Amino acid sequence: MPTRETQVPRGSLVRQDVLNAIAEFDASGREAFLERYGFNGARDYFLIHEGRRYDSKAIAAVANKWAAGGGGQALTALELSGGRTDAAKRLRELGFEVTEPTGAATSSSGGHLDRAWSRFLKNVAAVQKGAPFSNFDEGVAAAWEGYKPRLRTRALEILAPESWTPEMIGTGQILQRAIDAVEIQEDRINLTNNLVFWQNRYGHANREHRGLLEAMGRPGSRRDVEQALFGLYNGDDEARLFSELSDLLGPRYPLLAYFYFLKDMDRFMPIQPTGFDQAFRELGIDLVTLRNCRWDNYLRFNAAIGLVRDDLTSIRGISGVRLVDAHSYCWLLVKLPEAGSTGSAVDPGRVLGARAKAIVNMRLSIERTVAQANGQTVLRVVKNKDLLLDSRALEKLLEQRLEMQENRCALTGIPFDFAGTDPSLLPSPDRIDSSGHYAEGNIQVVCRFVNFWKSATENDEFLRLLDLIRHVE
Repeated sequence: MPTRETQVPRGSLVRQDVLNAIAEFDASGREAFLERYGFNGARDYFLIHEGRRYDSKAIAAVANKWAAGGGGQALTALELSGGRTDAAKRLRELGFEVTEPTGAATSSSGGHLDRAWSRFLKNVAAVQKGAPFSNFDEGVAAAWEGYKPRLRTRALEILAPESWTPEMIGTGQILQRAIDAVEIQEDRINLTNNLVFWQNRYGHANREHRGLLEAMGRPGSRRDVEQALFGLYNGDDEARLFSELSDLLGPRYPLLAYFYFLKDMDRFMPIQPTGFDQAFRELGIDLVTLRNCRWDNYLRFNAAIGLVRDDLTSIRGISGVRLVDAHSYCWLLVKLPEAGSTGSAVDPGRVLGARAKAIVNMRLSIERTVAQANGQTVLRVVKNKDLLLDSRALEKLLEQRLEMQENRCALTGIPFDFAGTDPSLLPSPDRIDSSGHYAEGNIQVVCRFVNFWKSATENDEFLRLLDLIRHVE
């Protein structure tokens, strides 16, 4: 029997009709919605709205219920073409984002998904000493990944965004709560925030929330960050705020995604780009997040996690899979074989007197450098380096940097040897932007040997090279 496919009548649908269909989808749940109207799940074209994925053909068909001339009836699957020439095109004309087939996954992702699932089951069974995977609430999945909803609950208790008022903006209260909501390590309840790299293990420059810490001491930055966070948790435009927070705090993808995860775990997931990019490659998902901290990339990331959730539910037959479970599956997929790795501990501390002496020596070093590097021509032209602080302010700034860095190298996390037993580990002032001046916001303290190695290398490039060394296997 021939089928009848029709195009969505041009001019019949308006944006509100589609929003009505989306609201019904949300209220019913995906499986019930598709079953009610007789649609299979989409594989290529997905409508993206407020970070959530919707089956574009089904949404366009059901929107017809509210369309002028639609007679209050949804179109059937046989009455509608779902490709780029019909449903997807019409939805785009109404201002909605609809993914291309390569927007969430490659055309061969089905085979990748099958192979990844088989490997996952094998690795889980190995870790569980032969016990098979059952669901994400039991076994290694729960032991390794079950902390995330608990962490979110605790972080929201600390953040308490429902208690914020406009009068708090600029006072530091919101910012301090944000810092505390990141720096969660509560051994009593076995809960540590592993979603953001906040510990000072590899130096202050590598702490993903360092922008929050540094904004606390700068009134203008403090107000701007608090204004953006207040807006995020009070319904302001999420896309605009993502860009604003990235400008204010740096493109720290894990940090920004963490705050969005706290806002709504049904729509937003945390991210660690290197690990998830590896998982996406294995799953056949065409998406790179590393060095792509942008709103459109983050939407595609959450859509990709949604694709994995759909696969786990409809193909693997696991019931009750949440977005966070699909997120855990991706993470376990690449981390299970690496089980057993541990971090290293370091010894604290040097003598305060030696520390004070080191601060004076750093101040003198900067003043000598500036005096000898004012752009003059000797045998070569040296960089023009100005000192924008007096001696007392400079010493105070260096002391503050050491406090913030917890007496460790900003780039490596190595504890300073203030006494100079190992001269290579003496603290040394470094300009974050080597083309800039010695000024507040452009000075960090590093080990002497690190300053020598870094030389005029851009700060981010040097951090990238250090990261490569750390991850050599």
